[in-house]
Formats: sequence, C-alpha cells, structure tokens
Amino acid sequence: MTRIATLLGCAWLLASCTGNAGGISLDGLIARHTAARGGATAIEAVHGIAIELRIAEPTFQVDGRYTATRDGQMRIDAFQDGQPVFTEALDKGHAWSWSPGAASPTAESAQGAAALRHGVEFPFKLYGLHELQGRGHRLELLDRQKLDGIDYYRLQLTLDDGFQVQYFVNPDTWLIDRSRELRALHVDIDPKPQWIETLFSDYRTSAGVQFPWHQVERKLESGDVLVTSTVTSIEVNPVLDPARFGAP
Repeated sequence: MTRIATLLGCAWLLASCTGNAGGISLDGLIARHTAARGGATAIEAVHGIAIELRIAEPTFQVDGRYTATRDGQMRIDAFQDGQPVFTEALDKGHAWSWSPGAASPTAESAQGAAALRHGVEFPFKLYGLHELQGRGHRLELLDRQKLDGIDYYRLQLTLDDGFQVQYFVNPDTWLIDRSRELRALHVDIDPKPQWIETLFSDYRTSAGVQFPWHQVERKLESGDVLVTSTVTSIEVNPVLDPARFGAP
C-alpha cells in the first residue's frame, strides 16, 4: 500500500472513532443484537456448524461446504459439477489447502491461517457479539452513520491479533446489515489489502439462531462485486469427525 493510501485509511478509521452513538451504550447495543439473533443461550449452544452454499466470483462459480467447530477447526470444500476443485482447512492453528492433482496438501501461510481463523471468530457462525470480549477481542461503539437511508449503529471489532472490522447494526432489526474491513480477498493468491464492504441479508432461523443466508463482498470505493455467497442449507451441531480437519 502506498503512503498516501495508508494515511487515508488511518484518517478514515480515526474519523470513525469519534463522537457518540445516539444515546445507546455498547452493552445495550450488544444485548439488543444478541436478542435479535435468538438470545445468548441459543447462540452459545452452537458448538459446530455445517453450511452448504453457492459461491460466485466474476470468473467462476462453485458449490461449497463449510464446516467449523468451537474447538478451533474449520474446513471448506469447493466443487464444480460435483467434483472437488479445492479444499482449505484450519486444524487448531495449522492451515492447509489441497487441489486435485497435487501430490499432497500444502501448508498455508501465517496470513492465510489468520484469515481462516477470523472467519470462525466473526459473529455470524459459531459465536455471538456478546462472547467476543470474553475471547480476548475488543469492541468499541462508534458514531452512527447513515447509508442508503438507514441510520446505522456502528461497532468496531479488534481481534486479539490486531485485525479490525466495522459492523453496521440496523436500528430496526438490530441485526448486522454490513461490515467494512481492510484485507486481501485471497491472501495467499494476492496479499494486497483493499477496503471491502460485505452486505448481509436474508436472515433465517436455524436451531433458534438467526444466520444470514446471503452475502455480497464488494470493493468499498467502486462498489464492484467481488464475491456473492448464497446459503442453501445450515445444520447446527452436526456430527463432525475431528480427523476431517487434519491434512490427509
């Protein structure tokens, strides 16, 4: 990233951290969001998850199967016409990937492993916002911001490794409609970070918990769509063999 881009990014974050949030406290906002998702008891009962989804990028489309557990394991398998084309997994801190034709799995970089862990920690699959501070992460309440006619509440999440993301909470539903973060889309292919905005919609209930079934990642500056993910099924607490997360 150039020095100018870095300064602009820092200025944007500093501007985001000033002011008030319209009279609601951080704890109050987290409580309302947690209730909207189904309540702390239901969220904390999610120990594992299996998600079937369709993933579309500008140059290709695949079917995906994402699984993750609170034990720090995750795996995503991608298929085209029913045939495996890619696997990526995190086995308690150790990340690996595999493609057809490869003699053996490949160990991913530390940055790649961190990106997979971030996806597990974010409050859309296994964990709720109310659990994040207890896991060593930090939440801050920022100024409200009006986007597309909605005066959003904004939260900034700083993970324990320093990665930051902002969440926009809808004041009518108390659910997260969008997020913004500076990151690489596929870090082990192109590590250059960019500002990405993700839109979350079509929330549905599984095992008493609200999950977004539609997700669009796009460049914040231009609005160009990078990835569209559409869930076709969610299973909470499936039976998952721990061995499936380890490299074969």
